[in-house]
Amino acid sequence: MENKQELTVQVKEILIDVLNLEQTPDQIDSNQPLFGTEDTPGLFDDSLAVLEVTSVLMAEFDADASIFNEESFQTVNSLSACIYEANQALIAE
Repeated sequence: MENKQELTVQVKEILIDVLNLEQTPDQIDSNQPLFGTEDTPGLFDDSLAVLEVTSVLMAEFDADASIFNEESFQTVNSLSACIYEANQALIAE
């Protein structure tokens, strides 16, 4: 398993691919909200995007859907941390 920083870059690359973003991983702030507000735009524009991203993340990281929750989808960092912690728990078993 790669380190947390490498995993975060990988998650950003998946977000870029799935959401067709015109950005590089370096251009995405790891603390940027995934869901926007009136004042701050997020990366997701609709709930379908969540399903698409979740599906790719599950396949890429061999993750179970149950690891994801509302807190997972706050920011890129929270999403990466969720995957990292789930993989660390599997390693520990």
